[in-house]
Amino acid sequence: MNPNSRYQNLLQKYLSNTCSAEEAAELFHYLRNNRDGRVLLQSLSDEYRQALQNDMLLPSQVSNRVWNRLEESISSAQPAVVPLYQPFRKWLAIAAVLLVVLSVGAYFIAYQRASSHNTISRINAIKPGSNKAYLTLANGRTILLDDKPQGYLARQQGATIHKDKNGLVVYHFTGSKVASVQTNTIATPKGGQYQVVLPDGTRVWLNAASSLTFPTAFIGKERQVVLNGEAYFEVAKNKAMPFKVAANNVTVQVLGTHFNVMAYDDEKLVSATLLEGAVKLHSGQDDVLLKPGHQARFNKTEQSFKVVEVDTEEAIAWKNGYFMFNNENIYSVMRKLSRWYNVEVSFQEDLSKKTLWGTVSRFEDVSQVLKMLELTGTVHFKVEGRRITVMQ
Repeated sequence: MNPNSRYQNLLQKYLSNTCSAEEAAELFHYLRNNRDGRVLLQSLSDEYRQALQNDMLLPSQVSNRVWNRLEESISSAQPAVVPLYQPFRKWLAIAAVLLVVLSVGAYFIAYQRASSHNTISRINAIKPGSNKAYLTLANGRTILLDDKPQGYLARQQGATIHKDKNGLVVYHFTGSKVASVQTNTIATPKGGQYQVVLPDGTRVWLNAASSLTFPTAFIGKERQVVLNGEAYFEVAKNKAMPFKVAANNVTVQVLGTHFNVMAYDDEKLVSATLLEGAVKLHSGQDDVLLKPGHQARFNKTEQSFKVVEVDTEEAIAWKNGYFMFNNENIYSVMRKLSRWYNVEVSFQEDLSKKTLWGTVSRFEDVSQVLKMLELTGTVHFKVEGRRITVMQ
């Protein structure tokens, strides 16, 4: 087979959302490193441009601008639209899917349907989430953190609580003898995220609609916290006191490591993804040991674990400021958008077989994210107030 024919076929599969991750990586490696591949994509782009201009669906300057952005993304190690990191170049294919769709295929498809799906561009902007949370002390006092200035917040037995110049809530263990340990809870609403440094120095990033309950001082033989929702942990090392996260009937035990736990009540799975170190997960009679680069998934219905190898960048994309969808079910995608943008979501019909690929910043307003998702040709959206309806 002519190599160009193979990559042309891969490109067509890519545009129709039937390309596997391996095929996408092969395609973009070829396009970045092979002159013939660049020529192939340029010729395809010219064909689409001509079709767009003939049908007067898009001004030529718009399609030219989009093509230039694709050119920049292919020639660089990092796509222009999304903030990716050098160690994760294999995600270039995934991250650039929206760029490809925008530049050659999906503008052609989406604008043919524009007359019947034109609700997103006219809506009032729904802004993304931001740093906001509530800190509830043992005595019931609640502190709204997002409007508090830098400085002292409270004092409790064994700890003082401050907000530093970067907005982090930091617990300082006083070192004095603790008569009784008190319990605090930091919680983010929908549309919120926050960071906290626990009394032992452990750093925690909380995703939207999440809460973490922890003691004001860690004493005894272990350090235990309770999570509902999603959080990323960088645990301070202390071999004498293992660190444990209790989340939806699953306990994650570590000595010192970096990992992500997702344990929302409305998700079927509790997942733990290990980036560094080693962790053990426990539920009922089952124990699972994780190695870096692996994810443990606990099925809450079947009460069983499954361990899979994953790209850890996908698991912590939310922490790094973007959404990353890797052939992800549309229902899962919309739950993430609902939490971050604090919106209601409904489905006009059963779309359980629909999946999406792509990467987009979490700091765009929701209309921009939805328009980019529409351009894949997979689904369409109607927005009324803070309610999003997903349609075929």
